[in-house]
Amino acid sequence: MRLKNYEWSRHGLTEPLLTAIVYKKVEDGKNVAAYRFLYYANKVITIFEDNSYRGGEVIEETNEATIEGLAKEISKFSEDNDDLIVIGEEKIGLKLLEMLFN
Repeated sequence: MRLKNYEWSRHGLTEPLLTAIVYKKVEDGKNVAAYRFLYYANKVITIFEDNSYRGGEVIEETNEATIEGLAKEISKFSEDNDDLIVIGEEKIGLKLLEMLFN
């Protein structure tokens, strides 16, 4: 997995503290699916959607709302050629990137 983009911003009311998106690709570089990880204060929600655009499906909810748990979830659903985008609180995001890439 490689880091494609990151953006640090404060969360608004009811928004997750951090959102991470893993884009699955095929050999020619097209996005064929995505996993979205929503990190809230008390839960991590994992959503999957393929390129048929039928809508995302919640595939996992975990009450392990830790950066370690989020990194574990992302690692579980990612492969070497996937792209990662991270948006959210800087302190949390930097800790997540350190865990994923060190």
